[in-house]
Amino acid sequence: MAVKEKAVEKESKLKEILVTEYRWENLLLLILATLSTALALIIIINQGPISIDSSFPVLGNRTNQLIFAWVLFVISMLGIGLVIAPFVTPSIPEIKKITWATRSQFLDHSVRVLIFILFFVFVIFAFDIVVIALLNLVSGGN
Repeated sequence: MAVKEKAVEKESKLKEILVTEYRWENLLLLILATLSTALALIIIINQGPISIDSSFPVLGNRTNQLIFAWVLFVISMLGIGLVIAPFVTPSIPEIKKITWATRSQFLDHSVRVLIFILFFVFVIFAFDIVVIALLNLVSGGN
């Protein structure tokens, strides 16, 4: 009996390169997106160490500078979103599992926290008074 061989499709090298995740690509994208966001904000604010000369072709006009800066800003925000999305998307189902405290639980916990904070404020205040008194005693001050 003859055995049929499976036809192996040769995948595109370009597709393989685009699908493969490289180790530092997200970090590089985050750095570049942050720098381009800073550049866009400097152009929008029109103050800072970088300015575009008015004789520069196309971008010399202030309107064109603003259009360029806002487009650059939006693209930078998309880049930052692409870096942050893999970390945020798995947490959304976990956030949906959160149960919020009732009003009485909220008030009870808030009062407990305030009492805890006030207790330690008084402890630190008393410690401060004792240390100042000891320092005055040691230094021979008033």
